[in-house]
Amino acid sequence: FFTFGLSIPVFAAIGSGCGLATGAVVGCATGLVGGGATGFGVYTKRDAIGSSVTKTLSKVDSAAKLVKETASNSADYVRNRLVGGTGGTTD
Repeated sequence: FFTFGLSIPVFAAIGSGCGLATGAVVGCATGLVGGGATGFGVYTKRDAIGSSVTKTLSKVDSAAKLVKETASNSADYVRNRLVGGTGGTTD
């Protein structure tokens, strides 16, 4: 003997609980399948990924050395120009 005043909130709570449970199950299953597929793909190509990472790190290291060397050369150039331009000594 429900009236509309009480039945709407009661069944809204029941419906939202069912929706929450269904959403959790679907989200969990989607995450499981997607994560499993991604993990399998990465695992099967781990050697290629590892060599790519090694190449990238090597390039980054050589670029960092180049930047450091260029900055040092620029500082030396400026230092030599200042000392040479003011007539000072290099001591």
